[in-house]
Amino acid sequence: MWRTDALQFLFAVGLDVLVGDPQGWPHVTRVAGALCGPFEEIWSRVLGRTVFSGIILWVSVCGSLLAGYFFIRHTLSLVGTPMAWFWDAFIIYQTLAGRDLDRHARAVVAPLVLDDLNEARLRVGAIVGRDTHSLDAAGISRAAVEAVAESTTDGFVAPLFWAAIGGAPAALLYRTANTLDSIVGHRNTRYELMGKFSAVADDMLGYLPARLCALASLLPRGFRYTLAVMEDSAKHASPNAGWSEAAAAWALGIRLGGTNSYDGIPQRGPVFNANARPAQPGDIPRVLRWFWGVAFLCVFVLAAGLQTRQALKPKPVVLPPVPEEVLKPDFNRRFEPLPPSPPVKLKGQITNGNHLKP
Repeated sequence: MWRTDALQFLFAVGLDVLVGDPQGWPHVTRVAGALCGPFEEIWSRVLGRTVFSGIILWVSVCGSLLAGYFFIRHTLSLVGTPMAWFWDAFIIYQTLAGRDLDRHARAVVAPLVLDDLNEARLRVGAIVGRDTHSLDAAGISRAAVEAVAESTTDGFVAPLFWAAIGGAPAALLYRTANTLDSIVGHRNTRYELMGKFSAVADDMLGYLPARLCALASLLPRGFRYTLAVMEDSAKHASPNAGWSEAAAAWALGIRLGGTNSYDGIPQRGPVFNANARPAQPGDIPRVLRWFWGVAFLCVFVLAAGLQTRQALKPKPVVLPPVPEEVLKPDFNRRFEPLPPSPPVKLKGQITNGNHLKP
């Protein structure tokens, strides 16, 4: 299994916290999006917009990115092992979106405080897929809080989880699969069949990280809201998205979820922590503090797991050095001849060996 180590793991997290995603830098998410369009056009023309063509699309995009990763890593390993180590750390860093999520969410707060709803709608529209042109201050606040809550799993915990399991290739595979789900994993006429596999693959890869995220949120609170989070998360159509949203709603004591509009069509969704108050602008900094608390708790747990695995790894047995005289025998040494063996008398045998008795 392809593995990372705790130092590489923490180095990648540090890069995300300090650097984030600078504008104009090449990024694995943008590469996946650039590959998806041409591959979708090719396979839909050759195979039609079917479930099978969706599988081939997924394999093509994920396989292309993994092939590029392994090619670059092999080339760097010829230069030196440290270069390959830094390449793996760089790939893990690129699968994380903690700093970028924080920056986009905080950008919504200032226009809300200044009551500039048009600017706030524009900024929150960068992190949500719902219609934002008619949202009031409470709706903008709820949209930002829900975006942070859901992205806690998709943008940070899940890629770290898979990095701990299978190193940089596993983290890259998850990020590519999640990107494909956001592009083609929609239930509409265009992607109902072709995007089905991408949606299912993303659900499978996000299953355990979503529950780890909720567990990290419940742990500091003594698992007080465990049953409530489990009940609320089951209301969501997605097997994973409801966990982090429900955990955030109960941790912050606010009501999340409800009706959202997509392309002018209202869609009613589940409500989390239904008896609590609605979200307010001041809840955006609160959910960001919740996000970083959950994120760093997961980092600590996963890094500790990596360190423990490294400590329990069987150590190679080191044999003592063999003396040089054993490795290089002296062929000039004279050996004493062995004494002759005494004759052996068998039963029924004449000692002079002329004949045997019957």
